[in-house]
Amino acid sequence: MRRIGLALVIAVGIAASVAAKGTTVKLSITGPGLTEPLVVTDAAALVYVWSNDFIGPVSVAPDSALPRYQVSFHVQPVRSSNVRVMYVVQYVVDPRTREAFVYLPGRGEQGYRLNVSTMLRDNDDGRWHRAPQAWSRPISDRLSAH
Repeated sequence: MRRIGLALVIAVGIAASVAAKGTTVKLSITGPGLTEPLVVTDAAALVYVWSNDFIGPVSVAPDSALPRYQVSFHVQPVRSSNVRVMYVVQYVVDPRTREAFVYLPGRGEQGYRLNVSTMLRDNDDGRWHRAPQAWSRPISDRLSAH
């Protein structure tokens, strides 16, 4: 019985922590060939920016000939009525394999200061990662439809 009670307390604590920071309300994508930002509001892409739901295993850099896009996470903080960009990543999709990659800016790179003011990811910043398909599919679909 104690284990169930402890599990419940932990679950409530995690839920309260998530709710206390804010909610991702949209992603915007900028990059080559886009005259204006593409907006993604698909629920599968609107992950909690403090989670690792958009970051997969570390990877080698994708082919440098592939277009690189910037994906910005727009978050509605709990105690504010202003939605603001709170995190940015580079995004690459290989059109042959449909595999997507995410790069978290490293120290000294554009976007790093914004990101670390939101969430420090010491072992992930400055590295490429495979993007989980559940998160990347709506983004890749939006880019291919453009």
